[in-house]
Amino acid sequence: MIDKKLIFIDLEAASKEEVINALASEMITAGKARDTYLRAVLEREREYPTGLPLEGVNIAMPHTFAQHVIEPTIAVARLKQPVRFIQMGTKDQALEVQLVLMMAINDPQQQLGMLKKIMRLFANSEVLKQVMQSVTVEELYQVLQCINE
Repeated sequence: MIDKKLIFIDLEAASKEEVINALASEMITAGKARDTYLRAVLEREREYPTGLPLEGVNIAMPHTFAQHVIEPTIAVARLKQPVRFIQMGTKDQALEVQLVLMMAINDPQQQLGMLKKIMRLFANSEVLKQVMQSVTVEELYQVLQCINE
């Protein structure tokens, strides 16, 4: 699911919209998502925020519905500077997010399983530390490789 071409270290963005736009554009160019994907993710993020506070690092997992996906994938961006996302389950609780995993899943039943797998992975503070300290795309890919299994 995670493609090295869709991993970005120190991505620069001024807002969550810029992050989502950058990742969605890459997914569309890679043939993983339809042209409708970007708008659908932005709309879903407004309605159902995806920011999550974790131990020492806040993450976000924007995604949308299967009809906007061609091939399942996850784009990963570790941000140069945090951007504001709204915390999942709230309408106005802002989080400064440093890590974004944007999912394109074309099987709705697989989406919940993938969310759980990611949450289990990041419940391990050592893994989260490795993600945030990875210097190269290859290093970050190796840390996240268990998501692909």
